Amino acid sequence: MSAHHHTHSKRRPGRTLRLFVCCDPPLDVARSLIDLADDDTVPGHPTDPAKLHLTLLFLGDVDERQLDETIVSVERAASGIPPFALTPERLITLPDHARTPPRLLAVTTDAPAALVELQSRLSHRLARPNQQQRGRFLPHLTIKRFDHGVRAGAVDRPIDFPAFAIDRVRLVSSTLRPTGAQHVTVREVPLR
Repeated sequence: MSAHHHTHSKRRPGRTLRLFVCCDPPLDVARSLIDLADDDTVPGHPTDPAKLHLTLLFLGDVDERQLDETIVSVERAASGIPPFALTPERLITLPDHARTPPRLLAVTTDAPAALVELQSRLSHRLARPNQQQRGRFLPHLTIKRFDHGVRAGAVDRPIDFPAFAIDRVRLVSSTLRPTGAQHVTVREVPLR
């Protein structure tokens, strides 16, 4: 029995992991995207380039005992999806409805067929029933979070930025710490 398998079977029951599935721009692209926040004067925290990602599906709290089947679901959802290119299109603040002041600055991308299919499959396999009606999928990368209590004006403007390639997806465990979210890759799944 491998050491890995041994620790695997001794998991404490009921421990939960806060999971999401994402795809990531290359690091140099991430740095350039975050630089777009430089001319935004609202006080806040730019995203660490190493953590910049496009969330495909936020799973929330998942029992650790369901981790293996969650990994299999992600692998199956990604199966047969080819690598694709994403083109950044707009710089926007979110949320974008009048009732709530903006909390973050994001870059939206186009939605190529492979991305839409991948997100749809993940959602179909893994989203809980109460997550299904949470509005349309808006592909975006959060480049800055505004400081709490700051009133930010809405931003929505086109940007001219080259496309970048996506050739894998990641299942990530996120732990909320006082210093911010700590992300650990649970499984990386290549697209092909």
